[in-house]
Formats: sequence, C-alpha cells, structure tokens
Amino acid sequence: MNDNQTIKTSVARMISIIGHPMLTTPLFVLIVLFTGNDLKSASFLTFLIIGCVFIPIVTWMFLKSKNGSYTNFDVSDQKQRRSLFRFAIPIMVVVTVVLFITHQSRNTCLSFLFATLLVVVSQVVNYFFVKSSLHVSLTLYLAFLSLAIAPLLGYSLMVLTILIGWSRVELKRHTITEVVVGAVIGVGIGGALFYFLSLQ
Repeated sequence: MNDNQTIKTSVARMISIIGHPMLTTPLFVLIVLFTGNDLKSASFLTFLIIGCVFIPIVTWMFLKSKNGSYTNFDVSDQKQRRSLFRFAIPIMVVVTVVLFITHQSRNTCLSFLFATLLVVVSQVVNYFFVKSSLHVSLTLYLAFLSLAIAPLLGYSLMVLTILIGWSRVELKRHTITEVVVGAVIGVGIGGALFYFLSLQ
C-alpha cells in the first residue's frame, strides 16, 4: 500500500468513526433533549432512548463482535446484520409506544417513530436487496431533523454525509449502490419527518 493510499485509508477510517451512528445519534439526542426540555423530562427521555435503546444495542454489537458472531463492530456482513435488526427493532417499537402513552412532546414522538421506521425499512431492504449504509441513512435523517431545529447544523450534516459515504466505500464496508440506497432511505424518511414537523 503506497503512502497516498495509506493516508486516504486513515482519513476514511477517522471519518467513519466520527460518523458512526452509535456515536452521532446518542450525542445528537442528548444535546436536543437537554436544550429543549426541563431536567426531569430530559432525564426520563435519556433513560428511555439512551438507556433502553442505544446502550443495549451497543452492548449487543460489542459482545457479538467479541465472540466472533459479527465480523466487526459495524456489522458489515449482510446476513449478520439481520440479527442486529431483529434485536434492535422490537426495542425501538416498545420505546416508541412508551413515548406515545406517556404523552411526550409531538416532536419527540414523531422523531423516534420515524427513526424506528427507518430501521424497519433498512431491515426489509437488507433482507431482500442490499445492505444499505446505516451510517449514511441515519446521518441524513439527523440532517433533516436538524433542519427543523437548527438549519445550519442540518446542512452541515448533509455535507458530512457525503464524506461518510466516501469513507464507507473507501474502507470497502459498502459498495456505491449500498451507500446510494442508504441515502435514499435517509432522504425519504428524513424528508417525511421534516414535512410532518413543519405542519405544526
């Protein structure tokens, strides 16, 4: 591997880590929750979304990677990713229901509902077609969610998505087709969320 390729790979790896949905999404959630809610509500929502969704999923991914069930933490194998979805989706559905029955804000309920829908669509696409890039789809989803809160952040995340897409292909974790499919899912679900949030 020549020096230029080594540098490209290192940059791609750094971008991929920075843009990992298990890092960007919880961070985004924490910032939004604690800037837009009182401490009691923010703490309860953090327990639900971070404590009951992200921590179990990250723990699952870590343990499966450690015991060899998953090739890597990104779960880059299409067949292996099916079990990740089967673990994550029921948890997300339960939390979505809890958000609605505890009468959380309309924006919070819709945001998590559409995030759950994104993961369900990704599972269907993964099962019948290709392993879409969750790095790309979730970053674009956050970008559209940000447009309703802080437009500059939303546009910045869209630019970041382009870099993330490149990094995933460069690292051979995804093909161009898989990145494009991830982008289509992110734009479709994120755009729909933005539309519904703008109705209020």
